[in-house]
Amino acid sequence: MYQRTLKIQKGVKNTIQLQFKNSDQKRVGISSSTFKINVFDPVDRKLVMSKDVTVLDNASTTTNALKGLAEISFLENETLKLDSKSYNFAIVKSEDDGSYSPTYSNTYYDVAGTLEIKDEIYPSFVPSFSMSDFQRSFNGAAWEYSTGNLRVYPDSIGTLHTAAFYMTNYRGTVLVEGTLENSPSINPNYALISTKVYNQFTGIDYVNFNGVFNYIRVRYIPTTNTTGTFDKLLLRS
Repeated sequence: MYQRTLKIQKGVKNTIQLQFKNSDQKRVGISSSTFKINVFDPVDRKLVMSKDVTVLDNASTTTNALKGLAEISFLENETLKLDSKSYNFAIVKSEDDGSYSPTYSNTYYDVAGTLEIKDEIYPSFVPSFSMSDFQRSFNGAAWEYSTGNLRVYPDSIGTLHTAAFYMTNYRGTVLVEGTLENSPSINPNYALISTKVYNQFTGIDYVNFNGVFNYIRVRYIPTTNTTGTFDKLLLRS
């Protein structure tokens, strides 16, 4: 049973716990059960997320603290792509014949609960630049792809920049670089700001950084003979 509205923050890892009880508000054992959470858009009833629930209940323990207790972890990339609003969710139980049966959210046998995604830790991402077509070159060891020189307009105290990476099964390295040069040459003097390494990552990841840069460049170097893709860069400065 899960009568309260679940509230999670967008863009960070959120871990919540569910307590299963019967109609008399007594904890029920779920150590041998398997559950899944389905999250729906309340307007068009579109399924936006489905994932397994981790059962913490352990029938072999002598304590009652974990009885009927389960846990769900929402990862950063799973909420970044969703709008900040309320969704419906339902917990279903896996049966021995492969079917699913509903669990109920309250004593009135309602099935759906409410999951609210909030955006109070990071501001909404409004890009000032978007790119999905990158410059390709060979660096002597591997093919790499670059945005080239991206003009930014910093203030005197160091503007907050955000670079968001959209990837599909991507394996390789992504480098974010900045320069103070006013007119970068063919081989500009860039300083390394961030290096991130991915192993078959799908979703959205990002880098936040401060600095008084005139130009920013993002390069990515995929691992040789991989099929994953770096799909798009969004940059806000």
